Amino acid sequence: MKPTFVCLFLLCGCYTYRNTSVADIRVATPTRVELTENGTTAIAAQVGPRGKTLEGVVTGKTDSSLVVGVRSLTRTDGLDELWKGEHIGVPSSFIARIQTRKFSALRTGLLVVGMAGGALLVQGASDGNVFGPGRGGSPGGSQ
Repeated sequence: MKPTFVCLFLLCGCYTYRNTSVADIRVATPTRVELTENGTTAIAAQVGPRGKTLEGVVTGKTDSSLVVGVRSLTRTDGLDELWKGEHIGVPSSFIARIQTRKFSALRTGLLVVGMAGGALLVQGASDGNVFGPGRGGSPGGSQ
């Protein structure tokens, strides 16, 4: 297998989002914050109308609010917008759900194994020996 493919495998990574509480969240954690209906209205001055989900990194935290460096914003109509890390303060009372991004070793391992198997099949097909030598001949060799 070529070194390029090996490097690509090492760069692969799968992540999942897991529900957590505002109290358990830590600064510098990749986070997804879903707002309540009142929260959507309340932060409209900061993010514009119909902002529903903020995705980014927690940059600050108090007992009553979070500050998120927003990387993407999803509106209530499902449209996504890319942001550049602007800091948005969100009172805890306006958070419907908060999730943290976690690395998934199992999913990443399955992805890497699947990609490696696919690469081996492609390489074998291009070399003409996917099904091994003697393809199409009689089982006992020549007669």
